[in-house]
Amino acid sequence: MMGKINTLFELFNEYEIIEVPIIQRDYAQGRRDEHATRVRDNLLEDMKNAILGNIKQLNINFVYGKSKGKKFIPVDGQQRLTTLFLLHVYAFSNDESRTNFLSKFTYKTRETSRKFLEKLIENRKSVFSSDLAPSNEINESEWFVPNWKYDPTVLSVLTMLDKIKEKFSRVDILEKRLLDSLEKPIIFEFLDIEGLGMEDSLYIKLNARGRPLTPFESFKARLIAQLEKLVVNFPINYIIEFENNLDVKWTDLFWSYNKENFDYNYLTFFGVLIMNKEIYLDDTNDWSNDLEYEQLDKEIFDTILYTLNYLCGNSGECSIVYKLIFNALGKERTYQDRVLFHAVTSYLYSTKGIDNGSLTQWLRIIKNLVLNSRIDEKDLYRRAINGINSFIDNRDDLLGYFFENGSVSGVFSGPQIEEERNKARIILKNEDFAKEIYKAEEHPYFCGQIRSALYYSSKNNAEPDINLFTQYWKKISNLFNDKGSKNADLLRQALLTFGDYTLEVANNKYKTLCVDRQSEEASSFKRLFSDHGKIVKQLLDTLNFDGDFEKQLKKIVENSSISPSDWRYCFIKLDFLFEYMSDSYKRLRNASDELIMISNMSSTGYNYGVFLTTLHELLKQKGLMSDFKGEYGTERDRYLSFNTFNVRFKKGVFIFQDKKDNIVFETTTDDPLTKAMNYINLQGFLEVF
Repeated sequence: MMGKINTLFELFNEYEIIEVPIIQRDYAQGRRDEHATRVRDNLLEDMKNAILGNIKQLNINFVYGKSKGKKFIPVDGQQRLTTLFLLHVYAFSNDESRTNFLSKFTYKTRETSRKFLEKLIENRKSVFSSDLAPSNEINESEWFVPNWKYDPTVLSVLTMLDKIKEKFSRVDILEKRLLDSLEKPIIFEFLDIEGLGMEDSLYIKLNARGRPLTPFESFKARLIAQLEKLVVNFPINYIIEFENNLDVKWTDLFWSYNKENFDYNYLTFFGVLIMNKEIYLDDTNDWSNDLEYEQLDKEIFDTILYTLNYLCGNSGECSIVYKLIFNALGKERTYQDRVLFHAVTSYLYSTKGIDNGSLTQWLRIIKNLVLNSRIDEKDLYRRAINGINSFIDNRDDLLGYFFENGSVSGVFSGPQIEEERNKARIILKNEDFAKEIYKAEEHPYFCGQIRSALYYSSKNNAEPDINLFTQYWKKISNLFNDKGSKNADLLRQALLTFGDYTLEVANNKYKTLCVDRQSEEASSFKRLFSDHGKIVKQLLDTLNFDGDFEKQLKKIVENSSISPSDWRYCFIKLDFLFEYMSDSYKRLRNASDELIMISNMSSTGYNYGVFLTTLHELLKQKGLMSDFKGEYGTERDRYLSFNTFNVRFKKGVFIFQDKKDNIVFETTTDDPLTKAMNYINLQGFLEVF
């Protein structure tokens, strides 16, 4: 009943958990728009005046919801309740005894929101004792997960924490003032409502009150208002159908895709479409507030109608259209996702929402081009959109267009364009071969890039052989899963037995042993296995078509006869040398007469000589530990330090020097590692060998 509970402590004492439900909108009082800033500043100022006694008491109005046993679910007042809770987190940041008490408050809207609040409560002392603003301290802390920055509730909380510390840092005994059971500086009118039902019906009832839960409701109203202004271009039944679909059929589509974030995904659909059309260019959280709705024309509304109606009739994970549209709505969407979204919407607009039988082939070719071209900057993204626009008129026979060497503008990869032309010639001539090509293109790591298998299966510039193609592709595909190589280091070792397969990167400053990440296209295994090099072919030809590939790779490595003077010998002998380099780059560089392993993206950090590190690891295996010393940068000194001498590696030999830098021994170039080990053995370390 109202009046039984009217402070946060009383609410927490009554319930074991206070859970903001899925149907509630994100925490908004920490947003940076003008309205949220005004609400935040006024509320915090009123709270401060109440706590200091400048006003008798602050009543922040109703907080009501439903209870399930010892759980309370707010329906109204969630925003004010969250701000009050954050004030208590700050006030009791030095009181460890309140941790369990504060942990009763949680968000169910998103898992990221819930986990962030848990970590905030756990680490509140360090957050607020730092000289940094709370948001900066949190962003730099080890426990903060970078992906949390995409959660609007987390972003709002960070802003609010900064303002709370700024506003209350000089308020003495803040925690005691909040605990004052007589004065009760901040109260609310609490009401436990019964009979509202479960969360789905609760959502409907809140909407029935006309109370928008998200910015999407505001966007819909302004979108329909603009549609009604275009009444000259649309018959009245079009407007009625559009508005009904917007509230019913299309809402069901997005609700069924992701119930928890359906309003965000729904709004983002319009955002991506509008940005692809260049009506609004910045992909920001506030785009719908800044959009000039007068620019939305008949083409935009038709594209929306045709696309969403098609999706409603062809939904489900098996639909390529469904996948490409919803891939572009996630918070981690890429420019490539947005371009593929445009490939779908531009086709459906041009065909009035009908698949003329060419949609699959259109999307297959566009998808191959987009996913195998570098489109990671705004300019490249815009050029890719224009590239698709340039041949939308060929949508009904894009395969024939490529067969005839039609021009392809935009930013698409030259080798991939040529691959699509070659495949078009094969597909139109040989139906069986076409099926094998389509099957190969489905590999999630190579994303339609299969030209190496086509190249290897062609002899003397003749047409590729279908049987050779399927064999080569089966070998390639069996070496990789959806994330990359199944055993990256073993694959690197096996390749090294055939030669120096490394790729030159960063303007030939480095060479890479290849990585799995497709985002590092220039350094990837995908590039290596698509450039149809001789070393890759030698490896594939050595592999038995039906055998266990991992066992075969190990056998190739074990049977290696690489010269001990070759740097490849070190990696083949010690696979954990790969761990000295970043998993994201795996870079090497020639510097100061030795080959070094780059520990990160560039050589400005601490790096390791290949032979010197190998010697160090071999000594550790023998039980002899030696200090491994060096300096930052590629041109600096790297050496092993012993009691009586230091060891360096230059120009293919190990150089032993006394502490006065006099050379006491040099190995020969034929087997430097063995010669160095033998010399160290003779220097009094017999007991450990």
